[in-house]
Amino acid sequence: MSKKVVFIHASPRKNGNTRALAGAAMAALAEAGVASGEIDAPRLEFKHPGCLACYKCQQSDQFGCHVDDGLAHAVASLPDYDALVLASPVYWFSYPAQVKMLIDRMFSLIKFTESHDILSPLKGKPLALLATAGGAMEENMEMLETLWRIPAKRVGSPFLSCLFPLCHYQPGEAVNDPALAARAGEFGKKLAAMLHA
Repeated sequence: MSKKVVFIHASPRKNGNTRALAGAAMAALAEAGVASGEIDAPRLEFKHPGCLACYKCQQSDQFGCHVDDGLAHAVASLPDYDALVLASPVYWFSYPAQVKMLIDRMFSLIKFTESHDILSPLKGKPLALLATAGGAMEENMEMLETLWRIPAKRVGSPFLSCLFPLCHYQPGEAVNDPALAARAGEFGKKLAAMLHA
């Protein structure tokens, strides 16, 4: 069975630099025989923005959010993939609010044991980050990378990142820089190698 990766697009822009570079990574994955799916997080339908802290997900034997909306359906699909890639620009040292709603609902994909260990259907599946920023790496992209790396560690998932600081291009034009396109492609190849290992 072929491997599948899902790209969670965080940018409110439909045709921005983050999505364009993610496309280069997806092309490299395809060349390596790995299929890619996409979730356009800013355009998901929701009844409630983010998590309600109702804890129904923790009171159930099933993994998934109990709010019946587009956010919950997207979260429920994540364990069907072999790796997750958050493709995000940096907004105020973090990811955009629109994708934070989905990320908060990912709480429904973990359970806590009596000894406070975490059980999750995401365990062992790479959680990767492809991110762009107008600023430098320090105190900008490092923060975003930490926000995705720590959950990966907690659920027992390998982590991989590809960061593009000082990405001062018109929307969608960054991929026309051969060096940036090559880096995004290498990221896709590394992720494919992790999945085929």
